[in-house]
Amino acid sequence: MSSATPATTHEPDAHDGLTPVAAARALVPLLADEAPLTEERRRLTGTSLTALRRAGLLRLGTPEAYGGRGADIRTAVDVCEELARGCAAGSWIVGIAYGGGLFASQLPHPERAALWQDDPDAVVCGSANPSGTARRSDGGWTLGGRWPWMSGIHHAPWTLLGFTWTGAGGEPERGMALLPTSALTVDDVWHMAGMRGTGSDTAVADEVYVPDSRTISLTAMANGAYRQRHPDEPRITFHLSINLPLVATGVGIAAAALEKVLSAVARGKSAVSPLHRLVAESPSHQLNVADAATLIDTARLHLRRAADEMDTHARAGRRPALAERARLRVDAAHAMRCARDAVSLLLDTAGAGSFADGSDLQRAWRDIETASRHAALSVQTAKEIYGRALLGAPLPPSPVI
Repeated sequence: MSSATPATTHEPDAHDGLTPVAAARALVPLLADEAPLTEERRRLTGTSLTALRRAGLLRLGTPEAYGGRGADIRTAVDVCEELARGCAAGSWIVGIAYGGGLFASQLPHPERAALWQDDPDAVVCGSANPSGTARRSDGGWTLGGRWPWMSGIHHAPWTLLGFTWTGAGGEPERGMALLPTSALTVDDVWHMAGMRGTGSDTAVADEVYVPDSRTISLTAMANGAYRQRHPDEPRITFHLSINLPLVATGVGIAAAALEKVLSAVARGKSAVSPLHRLVAESPSHQLNVADAATLIDTARLHLRRAADEMDTHARAGRRPALAERARLRVDAAHAMRCARDAVSLLLDTAGAGSFADGSDLQRAWRDIETASRHAALSVQTAKEIYGRALLGAPLPPSPVI
């Protein structure tokens, strides 16, 4: 390793000795207690944020050399599924922090040290969409404009902003620029039906300069160019990897909804039916719950397969072929759709009372309906890409496919 040195001091983990997944599981009751206030405030409460930090779950994507966990994608997926059983927003923010850590860990050692040497839990949020503008400046770029849906920006000292430029061959190139969040203005626009606690407001840059040393080319990252900087870190180097923990949030929402419905039925929930006294006695509800549970299992199987395959490619230092990348994208989108469909079925069994204000199931319904519409998780787009790849139809040379 060059000029960077490992972090020597940091707040000790409250769950030292636990695996990240076990630490996440231990936090579920606390996060569930805080979830209503998190939603009301439209960002994580201080109690939730402190608990996630002390459990070491904000440093999943931080390289081990800086006191982080350097976690693989499967670990991040399993952690986020567990956390979502307590609070979908908390799970989503941990997933965002993991993805931001993966991107930022591609930077040169001095820039990584500026991020994490004094605080391995420093969150990096970001948006890869080139929403604003960028013009070439002295040894860097000057960025301006608005970047919407910046989940976690209220808890992140660093922000990645997507931008484009014209490459050497005249083709558009995409990249990300790392800025201190203090250099940005945050526009309070996140007033949504679901996932309110993610605080996904809009980042506004007003002619902010970023040196080249704090920029990342998505094409170079996808092609493994940054591995030469950090050959000892078998980390994911293609764009899809950052989406899987967000899918895990959806699976965790659905799994928690199933647990709540089964618990209500076990307590003797009445069936409003001339045929059966209890929901548990009704074949239609039995089939409904079985279908929901199977959909959740299907989602989990697709999600874990994708995570395991990505980790295998990362450890081997290779990028999957186009058809496999397209199928992995379908795995992610299909898993999220299965989770959403499962919650819908479970609400049929839980009944209209589930939609009451203050109901955990109502919040689960709003959260999954919102989270599953994330643009990167569109089933239709994923299937079109996969179908084209299978049939050999032309696809753009995009680093995000």
